[in-house]
Amino acid sequence: MKRILLILLFVVFSPPTLFAQTRTASLLVEAETGRVLFSQNAMEKRYPASLTKMMTLYLVFDALEKGEIQMDQLLTVSQKAADMPRSKMGLKANSTISVENAIFSMISRSANDAAVVIAEALAGSEAQFADKMTRVAHELGMKNTRFKNASGLHDKDQVTTAQDMTILARALIQHFPEYYKLFSIKGFRYGKRYYGNHNLVARFYKGGDGLKTGYVDASGYHVVGSAKRDGKRLIGIVMGRNSVRQRDRDIFKLLDSGFAALKNDKKDINTLNTDALFDPATEQQTDIKEQKYRERRIAAKKLSESLDKIVSIEQSLKNEYQENIIKKAIIDWGNKKR
Repeated sequence: MKRILLILLFVVFSPPTLFAQTRTASLLVEAETGRVLFSQNAMEKRYPASLTKMMTLYLVFDALEKGEIQMDQLLTVSQKAADMPRSKMGLKANSTISVENAIFSMISRSANDAAVVIAEALAGSEAQFADKMTRVAHELGMKNTRFKNASGLHDKDQVTTAQDMTILARALIQHFPEYYKLFSIKGFRYGKRYYGNHNLVARFYKGGDGLKTGYVDASGYHVVGSAKRDGKRLIGIVMGRNSVRQRDRDIFKLLDSGFAALKNDKKDINTLNTDALFDPATEQQTDIKEQKYRERRIAAKKLSESLDKIVSIEQSLKNEYQENIIKKAIIDWGNKKR
């Protein structure tokens, strides 16, 4: 009996860092070659949180490319979508949202209601859409991933790995180069409000142009980021951090270390793993030409050294107006015109 009590006390009063350590993972890959520059717990299963929306967006881009939906097409918001918990856009049941605005809502705001609207429009129900997400994931080589919803809200059966999410990031970049550009938006307008992109890699990192952040209590803070410098693209992911600040610092440092390694012609940044995540010799060749990535303007100096130097959201917004780079996306409300 005493032994059982001691076990229970250990579980209840164990320091929070014990669990935090088991849910972390990191991976840094050279996109063109698949060479792994850094790997830590990259093949261990984790809860994806809103990184799930990367696959939701992959299927949206696929449907757009096939002509199954159009950017300006209005989609009806169901009661289920309207009832989704935050983060959300606050969409009302029976209102409408354009495909374009749903995309921006997921990329910038990580809106759960928009994700459900998309899922129901493309597959009839979110459950059917999640089944397709899993099938496509396995086709892409994401062997340890299973999706149960379109938003990333916590489900104990919804799992992925840092390696699988890196595979998905690379697929988004290579398969849909034109649509991938949307990940680089710094924010978008919804009515009279402006929402900055949660992903600071896209907003501030030199050469950064995407991809996605994620968080639920069970997972911790995630981010997948990609950046290109001197013709070299890196894809980095950090998972399970304890705060937004820690997550952002880690992804900036990871990318910085990777670019430094490439510049110095090093095999990796810690000799943990030099195997390629992707095998270019066995991959199917496509006619897709790599897009030209526009140069990113830096909104704050030396951000990689300390995120404390990042300008405020208000100042960032002011700069964005001056640079005329805001995508003015407005939610289309069906019943607002009544």
